[in-house]
Amino acid sequence: MSEYPYPFYDEKGKVICQVCGKSYLVISPPHLKTHNLVYSDYTKRFPQAPLSNKEFAARGKYGKSKGLLPQSEEPEVEDLTFTLEEDPKVEELEVILKPEMKRDAIQIMRARIFDHLKMHFHNIRQDYLIRQHNSFDKFIFEFITDYCDPILKVIIQFPDTFWHNEERYLDLNKNSKLRKHGWKVIEIPFNNPSYDQIDKMLNKV
Repeated sequence: MSEYPYPFYDEKGKVICQVCGKSYLVISPPHLKTHNLVYSDYTKRFPQAPLSNKEFAARGKYGKSKGLLPQSEEPEVEDLTFTLEEDPKVEELEVILKPEMKRDAIQIMRARIFDHLKMHFHNIRQDYLIRQHNSFDKFIFEFITDYCDPILKVIIQFPDTFWHNEERYLDLNKNSKLRKHGWKVIEIPFNNPSYDQIDKMLNKV
């Protein structure tokens, strides 16, 4: 490893970028872009350098060519501890993960948010469908929410995350329609929200 400017891992097992010497869980495309590099450039320059932290590399979760979870393998929660709190940020995950790995990351991230929201709303539901009819039972609208407390009529949306629920059609008046019918809509405007950011937004309303 004498030809490499930095050790492969730091004392916490994170992988060290051989260009800048900073530690990461994953050497991601957005980080390499700051060095005007892509993966092929980096691996050609540092062929033996790992691209992921020690645990992922040891288990084969990430690798230089595949770098991904096999479809048949179910990840444990601790395998994706970077969600919510640490980099890589969510927009980086969208780039580096295959669809099956992204689904696992989404499920874990959303489950953590769900558990955290339970501290604020005991009746919180995930992917809750709101269907509204008028007094003549005529259909008005239906929306799928990220999280919802149907008892308190509170909706918590994460519109800037890549896993945000999407309706079959885009309704720019969605929030105003919901509020008109008595729903309180809270939007968490972060693409990779921390627990503190979620709490601060909830405390504002």
